[in-house]
Amino acid sequence: MSDVVGFVLMFGIILTSVGLVATFGLSELESFDENQQLNNAERTFDLISRSFTELEESQATTRTDAIDLSGGSLTLSPSSSATVNVTTDSGKTYTELFPLNALVYENNDVQIGYENGALFRVQERSDAGIITSGPGFVCSDGTAILSFVTLKGDTERQIGGEGTLRVTGRLTNQTLLYPASSSGTGNASTVDTIEVELTFSGESRAREWANYFENADGDWTVTGKTDASVTVQCGASTDLDSVYVRQSTISITYS
Repeated sequence: MSDVVGFVLMFGIILTSVGLVATFGLSELESFDENQQLNNAERTFDLISRSFTELEESQATTRTDAIDLSGGSLTLSPSSSATVNVTTDSGKTYTELFPLNALVYENNDVQIGYENGALFRVQERSDAGIITSGPGFVCSDGTAILSFVTLKGDTERQIGGEGTLRVTGRLTNQTLLYPASSSGTGNASTVDTIEVELTFSGESRAREWANYFENADGDWTVTGKTDASVTVQCGASTDLDSVYVRQSTISITYS
């Protein structure tokens, strides 16, 4: 009789252990798969960023990369814009306002995206967002070189599901916004200050951009920030030696 009781107890322990492993092991496996999907997406966006940089630098006119959706979705979000104010020695201010937009992959409330030459990763309802790779900006030793990227395409289309999606970027326009002239007022060396304001609608990444500029290399100063915007100035003094501002427009299509 004692052997039977022992067998029943042992069998019960085994069943309980199997149940616990199945329950918690499955949860751990699902969590691992989700993290792996997001890590794969980050690696893909790193490739996309490199491709778009080649377009910016006129090393190519078209670049295509592939992303594994893995149950997530890809969207071109019209959620950001930039205002650039360049003030010259004479007090004249040159202002440019233009959209930036962001290419965003979302899966399980985590967003990984490309915006204005930078890469970001943010989680909804969390303060853990971060700019993982900065934009094509230089601000040091009295020199400001700011290369902005505007993404254009179907901003109302959201592509989700499984399978692979090909993302193609085409350089459609490139404009030198400043200097406004080669000599006299408005040339590259007659600038006192340059200020950039990034504004967001919908999902805001103002906090992440503010944190980036506060810790970025160079002479950046965050002069203002709200829940929906961040304003930065290049140079601690009011005497910049040279300033160049460029805007590249990249058209996004899918296949």
